[in-house]
Amino acid sequence: MPRLYHFIAPLTLIAACFSASEVANAQVGAAFTVDTNRPNNSTYVLDEDVELHFSATGLTPSKSTSLAVTVLDEFGVTVASHSLLLTGDAYGKASVAWRAPSWVYGYYRVEATLPNGAAVHGLGTRPAGFITYAVIPDPNKRVNYGDAGSRFGFCGGFSSKQGNLMQLLGARYLLDGPGWSTLEKDYPGEFAQARSQAVANGQTYPFHLANNNAPWPTYALTLVMTKGEPVWAIVPGSGTTAWPTMGVLNSTGQTGFSAYSKERAAATAADFPQQSSRYYQITWEPEVPSGFGGTPAQLVEFYRIAHAAIHSADPKAIVMGPTMLPMDNTSLAPLYSAGLANYIDAVSVHPYAHWPPEAHALPSNLRIQMQMAKTAKGYSIPFISTEHGFSSGLGSTVTAYNELNQALGNIRTTLIVLGEGFKVDFSFYTADFWALSASETTNTFGFYWNLNPKIAFGTDKVGPKPSVPAYAAMTNFLDGTNTIGPVSEVTGTQLGYRSKRGTTTILALWDYAAAASVVSIPVVGEVPKICDWMGNCHPIAPTNGHLRVHLSAAPTYVVGENI
Repeated sequence: MPRLYHFIAPLTLIAACFSASEVANAQVGAAFTVDTNRPNNSTYVLDEDVELHFSATGLTPSKSTSLAVTVLDEFGVTVASHSLLLTGDAYGKASVAWRAPSWVYGYYRVEATLPNGAAVHGLGTRPAGFITYAVIPDPNKRVNYGDAGSRFGFCGGFSSKQGNLMQLLGARYLLDGPGWSTLEKDYPGEFAQARSQAVANGQTYPFHLANNNAPWPTYALTLVMTKGEPVWAIVPGSGTTAWPTMGVLNSTGQTGFSAYSKERAAATAADFPQQSSRYYQITWEPEVPSGFGGTPAQLVEFYRIAHAAIHSADPKAIVMGPTMLPMDNTSLAPLYSAGLANYIDAVSVHPYAHWPPEAHALPSNLRIQMQMAKTAKGYSIPFISTEHGFSSGLGSTVTAYNELNQALGNIRTTLIVLGEGFKVDFSFYTADFWALSASETTNTFGFYWNLNPKIAFGTDKVGPKPSVPAYAAMTNFLDGTNTIGPVSEVTGTQLGYRSKRGTTTILALWDYAAAASVVSIPVVGEVPKICDWMGNCHPIAPTNGHLRVHLSAAPTYVVGENI
């Protein structure tokens, strides 16, 4: 649906406006920098003051020049434009501030140029030519639905200097590592020893990102293992080329893993007593033969050991795995044949898909995996998504090619995952990262640009991509809901899901292939709200008991009671 921008008048300028006749030509060497008045994350709530601070150098003293500023939304539609006056001081410097739009939820891309062609410079992973900011729902007005009702989690890259991105995004769940290979790197029982010593000294061990008692409470999902085991626990040579330390347990590893799993569960139960359930993910993408060097039965052995040990220490435990990908159906079947279902209480998945996810069978693959688990277990068990995302840059196998497609892929994947019945969904990643240089595009998975080229992980300065406000809107609509399932009224390449929270029903609808299409939704006795994917809503009156909802690649939400 089109964005309902309701501003026509010029924006408030925190500097003088001027006519073209009053301005001299820009000097050849003139340049400028720009930042927001919240430079650590440039993320604001509705109607909050957004100030853009421009600083120029290389000007001719006492001469004025113009700075052309344009603000666009995520689709490249111009939201506002203005010219600002820059007058060089005795050193050829000038600064000016401008109040930018903040009265509509959304993503804002700010472009600015001097007459000599000088533009915004690139910073970190953000290319040259623009800066960004986002306007989101006020996180202080959100409801905490507890660990049982919270639906959203986020993966890594946090720093306190960024501000509380979890709160801004509306997510509650955090992965709680590290895994066994780190906590018992040197010998069996190392974790129990370190934990005991830390507790005796009044310290927390291991370190937790999640905090049930924080002003913005968050909930832990414990990673028992990540991508490997301690070397002392492995049968030599049983790993793989890609994951050399993900191999078959030797006898010491079997007893050590049992003791470690029990101790880890006891620690988690003690550190997160307020959670009604505590999830334990055992393995991480152990596809046979590339991700695990043994047989399916030898992989299931990890689960047999961990399930018994964890449940002996934590009565609220939910043991889950194996954390495969949506296209791994053929790898899952041998695991279920080897008895995996006997030793899991839930299934964890990394629901990555190529862009666009709908055209690459994400919904049908998830349904197949849910049916496989139900058949093996004898009844339905919870599904949890613990990582997925798209790169906005080129080079990744899951690139979305640009930041708009990245946002569309991120949001629609989450809507599919939750709509198909998953309890919790984790998105990846907070901010872009890199191996050698910020100029790399392969790892631009961040919902935010990483704006510090000196910090690859856990950066202290970020700028939002379109994923940020779209995700914040989605979590605001859907946190605390339960899915009813797919919307039956959609046709062709349209998709949609119904969710319910109390008496409120929320429909998420889109068309992943058509530029525009319409779906008719029956309504009984009410005027629902229709909302764009950034969270801007207005009433929509039904005609003859039906709503005609115009769809595009960006999800549209319909909120009411009898829809």
